[in-house]
Amino acid sequence: MRKAIISLFLLVAACCTSAAEPPTFTFDIRINIADDHEVHLAATVPDRTSHQLQVNDDLGLELRVEAPASDRRWLTAALTDRNSEVRKRFVLMDWPLRDQALWQPQWISFSVCGDRYIMLQGAAPGRCADLQPMATADRMVGACGTRGFLCFGPYEAMPAKIESSARLAPSSEPGVPLRVRGRVIGPDGRPRAGVIVYGYQTDQHGIYPPVVPPRSSVSNFHGRLRGWVKTDANGRYMFDTIRPGSYGGNPEHIHMHIIEPGCATYIIDDLNFEGDPNLLALTPEQLRIMTPGHGGSGVTQLRQRGAGWEVTRDIHLGAGIADYVACGAATP
Repeated sequence: MRKAIISLFLLVAACCTSAAEPPTFTFDIRINIADDHEVHLAATVPDRTSHQLQVNDDLGLELRVEAPASDRRWLTAALTDRNSEVRKRFVLMDWPLRDQALWQPQWISFSVCGDRYIMLQGAAPGRCADLQPMATADRMVGACGTRGFLCFGPYEAMPAKIESSARLAPSSEPGVPLRVRGRVIGPDGRPRAGVIVYGYQTDQHGIYPPVVPPRSSVSNFHGRLRGWVKTDANGRYMFDTIRPGSYGGNPEHIHMHIIEPGCATYIIDDLNFEGDPNLLALTPEQLRIMTPGHGGSGVTQLRQRGAGWEVTRDIHLGAGIADYVACGAATP
């Protein structure tokens, strides 16, 4: 009996020790270097650690698994330039790791295309030759992220001609129709013509539909449903789209950027909807963080329009934007 008890104790101890061991994450990595050659790497990264890989003489890759919340782990992947006088670090990916990552390899790929990168999860590397042109970016102010990364997206594949109304989601996209209209107001309180409003959103299921062929890392995460409008002589703009789906408990939303051509670009508050249960569930502090008033309030009131909805979102240029300096009037 005594031996049986000891054996049972050792078995339980072994199980507990095994359970206490931190999980590891396995990565299968393919890196396309300027459509010239490909580098294949593999790595196993213990939980809450980072791992350094050398791509070639110039480039390194850092994989970091973090746990900002007890119920979720995040992967950050960053390229580093080992030959620069000041070591450069450029974050390419930042996404939550799913439960299945514990027992199956994560397939990720990168393409190094001059000063742009393509990053994909679960897919072969994109071709640099398929990248769409980048327009010249304006001065970036506000919360644009490291080296302005978050504000470059609207400039990738920007149309040469932009009208005051456009479709953000094509007419063939399934979902409840939604029309977004409004005016853009300058710091002087007058309507501003010639300002570009850019938006992107999820589909009705809360997914940012993938782009084929992929765009670079500055806009590929925006997905397929995106568009540009330029305000008319009265400062008005209009998007036709569908009502976006929610994901991860977030309120339904449409991301919005402003471009004052030749002057500045910045991110404004997401467009949200009054009465959204996920918006109502936010604490006062969460609401303050999510709706800081950049560009004026983005919380809109839904109005019935035929079989769909309509909202009005007026935009106040520079409102709440750090380092903003009022621009001269743009041309229509």
